[in-house]
Amino acid sequence: MPDNEPDTTEKGEAGNHVHSPGHKRKKPRIAESVEYLFARIGVWLVEHVPPRVACWMAKSIGSLAYLFMRKRRKIAIGNILRAGVAGSPKEARRIARASMQSIALTVAESFIFPRLANQAEHLVMEVPDAARAAIEASKCGFICFSGHFGNWEVGARAMSSLRPVTGIARPMNNRRVQELMDRKKMRADFETIDKHTERPMDIVRALKRNRALAILSDQHARGDSAAVVDFFGRPAKTYTTPVVMQQLTGAPIFFSYALRTGFMRFRIVFSEPLFYKVSRQNKAADIQAATQDLSKRLENAIRQNPEQYLWSHRRWKYAEKLEAQSAQTV
Repeated sequence: MPDNEPDTTEKGEAGNHVHSPGHKRKKPRIAESVEYLFARIGVWLVEHVPPRVACWMAKSIGSLAYLFMRKRRKIAIGNILRAGVAGSPKEARRIARASMQSIALTVAESFIFPRLANQAEHLVMEVPDAARAAIEASKCGFICFSGHFGNWEVGARAMSSLRPVTGIARPMNNRRVQELMDRKKMRADFETIDKHTERPMDIVRALKRNRALAILSDQHARGDSAAVVDFFGRPAKTYTTPVVMQQLTGAPIFFSYALRTGFMRFRIVFSEPLFYKVSRQNKAADIQAATQDLSKRLENAIRQNPEQYLWSHRRWKYAEKLEAQSAQTV
């Protein structure tokens, strides 16, 4: 990671960014303003129309995205077919459309959920006794490994009932939209560390403060330190942060996700506590094996409900690179 000191801002414990590098302006000011305007309109609609209407609107937007976002649609269908979760192109198209609807629903639900008076009644918490015991016993918080599956935003809010949450994520390119999301505090007691932070010890400090560390580790990982794992039968570069942080702090790891089971109903699933052995002699191999185990747990969960996974991301860039190189040598 670069040695230069990033621009940082530090805000309160609940729901804001900590030590995030400055936002790089990638869009013209007019484009950012239009994007912010649409975000404000969207938030206003979700907050002022009945929840069922808001969710219907979100699904409709997801359907429109499937129709008009041709590039993302093509990526999603291709990923689904190569992953083997669809038996035909027709089935792959159905899953891809449902996936885009799920993404739109995730946004709407994340704004609706904080407004519910009886939030606990909308959640079914499946936390094994061994997991609760490990969380209570830990003096260094815990690490949650998950992916863009189900409603990860509601999952983060549910997790905050166990410990205050620190998430590792990339801030939005549009600072005004990011600030709008922060003001709405849709994640409750939640703070964010930039996934490309130049100060990785901030992650360790979050665990030392006895917080839960939430990591969505299902996107293409950059850099030589990433592990190559088998994900749906194809090689994928994956961040090893959960395993590395456990070795540094001793915090337990849990695989967790929030599955949508109905209108504003979610099942929050936690695995048993996971402790991975990493030896000095086989450090790289042991970290890779642990990351592979976590990725396989995520894959197994996705196979049961593929419609709720984010298929439109280029998760397998590494596989595509290898395939392109192989084609050139033929």
